[in-house]
Amino acid sequence: MNTQRYISWLLPVLAVAGGLLASCQKNEERPYAVSSDDQFPTLLTNAFGNATKYAVGETVPIELQFAAQGAPIQEIRIFQRIEPASDSVVVQTLPGTQAVYSRRKFVDTLVVNLVIPPAPNQARVRFSAVVASANGLTKVRSVPIRIAAATPTARIASVSNVTAPAAASLVPGDVVRYSVLLNENGINAYPERPAAPPAATAVLFNNLDSLVTYVRVGTAPERRFARQKLPATGTQTGAATTVNLDLTLPAGTAGQDVVFRFEAKSRYLGTPNFRTASVTAAPITLGTATPLAAVRALSLTYTGTAGGDLAALDLTTFTPVAAAAPATSKDLTISSTASNAVQFRSLSTGTRLVRSTAAAYTNANLNNLRQLYNTAAATAQVTTLDNIVVGDVILLKLRGLDHYAVVQVAGINRTSTTDVVVSLNIKAL
Repeated sequence: MNTQRYISWLLPVLAVAGGLLASCQKNEERPYAVSSDDQFPTLLTNAFGNATKYAVGETVPIELQFAAQGAPIQEIRIFQRIEPASDSVVVQTLPGTQAVYSRRKFVDTLVVNLVIPPAPNQARVRFSAVVASANGLTKVRSVPIRIAAATPTARIASVSNVTAPAAASLVPGDVVRYSVLLNENGINAYPERPAAPPAATAVLFNNLDSLVTYVRVGTAPERRFARQKLPATGTQTGAATTVNLDLTLPAGTAGQDVVFRFEAKSRYLGTPNFRTASVTAAPITLGTATPLAAVRALSLTYTGTAGGDLAALDLTTFTPVAAAAPATSKDLTISSTASNAVQFRSLSTGTRLVRSTAAAYTNANLNNLRQLYNTAAATAQVTTLDNIVVGDVILLKLRGLDHYAVVQVAGINRTSTTDVVVSLNIKAL
């Protein structure tokens, strides 16, 4: 009887235990199931390169690099979206069979030619490449670019004379400086957020490549005069740039009109592969050189320890200047004869000396003296010249004015350890 009571008590317990065991078995079931072995394809992140701006109509070759994973590549779709539009459009669909495997890169490669669509300057265009596998899985990579102006702009900002006074008649050999402003109001890159947007007048330009200068003399055909890379050194840019061009007026053009034209170039991914802008300067009618007076033969005499009254010359009157006279009229002096060497010095305010060549003396006229002096380096325009010897040729700009002279040292006669006579041939107006 006790046995029956024990069994009757045990049956409910076993029933509960069985229910718990069944519940445990359900909880041990895996929370996931493998539906298939499909995998996403691989599309490398560097497929679009690093360019941030292109011009409308440019054709940009892009090499996509991808690999199938578990299923072959079925097709590649190219989308574009022009902001602020929210929707993309398919611009190309290419079969996966067009891809070629690269043994060097260990991936399939496909070159896609993207044509930049019409859009306003600085507009943002997003291109997306979608690589679709036969199993329905896709991989997407996107890149944004900004729309840039394809054609540069050019304007002559200023014209100035380098070797001649502003009002002087220009002659062959004179140097004229043209300041050419390229890509006015141009910016090189769009300032993306969080930076502030550009000015309302700003224009995003393709990078400048070069500036070509052409010249036309009289009725002769135009010819190329010079070409320079932009910039001369450093990274190319599309930003506003001022280029200063110091142009020497061609020889043999006296009495004729000389016309310069400047052509700025930007590269373009299309046909033709350059876009250009041109600006033409006003004609320059060239005059003839102004001759100098006949050669004047003068001398400087240095005596004693202080030089004496014949050691300085006034080159505006071609007369000696006494030692006690004001320095303002002493354009050329012997300032030292120490160590058996003659030293020249200018004491008049604004007068500078430039050591030159025999040809400068032989061919001297007012205009080429100006040209030689004003194109000399600033470090060569000095007040003191050491070690004067026979045959030296010295250019002088007198007292800061448009007044020039050229001196040839014809002889040096030393009469004592301190005393010396220097014979000079002088050409001036």
